[in-house]
Amino acid sequence: MPYLYLVRHGQPDFTGNYDSLTSLGACQSVWLGEHFATHGLRFARVASGTLRRQADTCDAMVQHMPGSPAPVRDARFNEYDHASLLCFFEGDRLQSLRAAGDRRGYFRAIRHSLQAWSRHDGAITDGESWAEFGGRISAAVADLCAGLDRDELVLVVTSGGVIGRYTADSLGAGADAAIQLNLQTRNTGVTEIVRATSGSTRLVAFNGIPHLEQPARRNAVTFS
Repeated sequence: MPYLYLVRHGQPDFTGNYDSLTSLGACQSVWLGEHFATHGLRFARVASGTLRRQADTCDAMVQHMPGSPAPVRDARFNEYDHASLLCFFEGDRLQSLRAAGDRRGYFRAIRHSLQAWSRHDGAITDGESWAEFGGRISAAVADLCAGLDRDELVLVVTSGGVIGRYTADSLGAGADAAIQLNLQTRNTGVTEIVRATSGSTRLVAFNGIPHLEQPARRNAVTFS
């Protein structure tokens, strides 16, 4: 039963190029890699999505985890496409909210868009359906874990939407739970899930930040 560590990427540049890490996001990534190394975690496989913020987080972690395998890049671990999906429901409003630095307004709009997406029966222009989103995540995890022995560790660096969806599916919960979990994920938060060879899953921990739980890093906890 491979043991999955799902990690959300480090803090992105919210008001600039969202698909890039801030200096704090890079530090969060290094600290998590150091934490894993200090606690003796050895991963049989490491993967990230192909988005820059995911890959850069993964690379920064691996550089501080001696003996880790080279990361695999798999686009199936990418976040849902904000540009083609969320703007399908909200138009240009999301971009203007982010450009203005209105995090509260932005994530309120995100929630509304995700709820609309999960209930939408028609086609999504240049995008994927809610069912397709869940299906490609599940397939990516299955492929990454294929052939592993019991108790081998797997690291996936991805995004909040992917983690929220896979966690909700692991719990047998619905779309509303997946959306709520998505919007609670912290940058470099760690979710732990046991995956049986049958494909069944069991949630062990959600959204932990052990590498940030010290007074000097209190202000390093971010959600953007």
